Amino acid sequence: MLNRASSDLSRVDYRTLNTDARSQYDSAKLFIRQAEDAVRKKNLEFAKSMAEKASSLAAQLAGR
Repeated sequence: MLNRASSDLSRVDYRTLNTDARSQYDSAKLFIRQAEDAVRKKNLEFAKSMAEKASSLAAQLAGR
């Protein structure tokens, strides 16, 4: 899920986004960082929750 979210975000040109979309992009990046941190700390429920949020936002931004 995290890889898919990162992949989707990598296809988005941040410079072309409006203010709301940039906020969503930044939130998705934050959720990815939080999920990765939670995985390192073995807090898998929180990691899953953050990964799902990141994946959802990233998919919307990438037009999927």
